[in-house]
Amino acid sequence: MIKIGLVEDNAQLGQDIRDKLAMGEGLTLLWEERNGILALNALDREPLPDVVLMDVSMPEMDGIEATRLAKQKYPDLKILMLTVMDDEKKLFEALRVGASGYLLKEVKPHLLINAIDDVLEGGLPLSPSLASMALNYLKGKPKTQESLSPGMEKLSKREQEVLQWLKKGMSVRQIGEQLFISDKTVRKHLEHIYEKLQVHSGKEAIVKEMGR
Repeated sequence: MIKIGLVEDNAQLGQDIRDKLAMGEGLTLLWEERNGILALNALDREPLPDVVLMDVSMPEMDGIEATRLAKQKYPDLKILMLTVMDDEKKLFEALRVGASGYLLKEVKPHLLINAIDDVLEGGLPLSPSLASMALNYLKGKPKTQESLSPGMEKLSKREQEVLQWLKKGMSVRQIGEQLFISDKTVRKHLEHIYEKLQVHSGKEAIVKEMGR
C-alpha cells in the first residue's frame, strides 16, 4: 500500500485530487493539510508518507519552502509538486530544493497515479508543458565537453542517453521503450548515474547536469 500525504489550500481542489487518487489501486491517503506549516507538523507523525503531493502556492508557507524544510529532515521523502500554472521559475526552484516531480493539477487521474509510481522508482515526472520548458532552458545553455558540469564526463554514452530521456519527464518504462532495453536495465543505468554524479535521485542528476 502506497501512503500519500496531500497538501492543498483549496478544499475543492483537494477533493478533486482525492477523487483522482480513488481511481488507483494500492493508494491510501494518510492526511490532508492546508499549508506548508501544517504539512511539516503532519510529517512528524507516524507513519511517514511514501509520497507527498504538495501544492506550490499556499498561505503562511508555500510548497517550495515546505519542500526545502521537509527534505532537510527527511531526505528520502518523495515530494510531487502540483500547480495550476506552468511557471518555469517555480519549476526550477522546486527541483533545486528537492522535489521529485512537477505536475499541473489538471493532470488526468491515470497520469497522476503513474507519476506517483514513477517517483517511487526514481523518475522525475513533469507535465508536458513543463518538460518543454526544461528542454528549452537546456537548449539555451549548450555545453561543450570541456564545459560539462562536474562528473558529467564520467557517464557512458548510454547513461547520457538515459539522462536525456529522464530530463524529458520519461518514466523508467518509457525510457526502456525508447532505448529498447528492459526496466531493470534502465534502473541499473540510473544507479550508475547517481553513483558517478554523487546524487541520490533523478531530479538531483538533472539539476547537477544543468549546472544549477
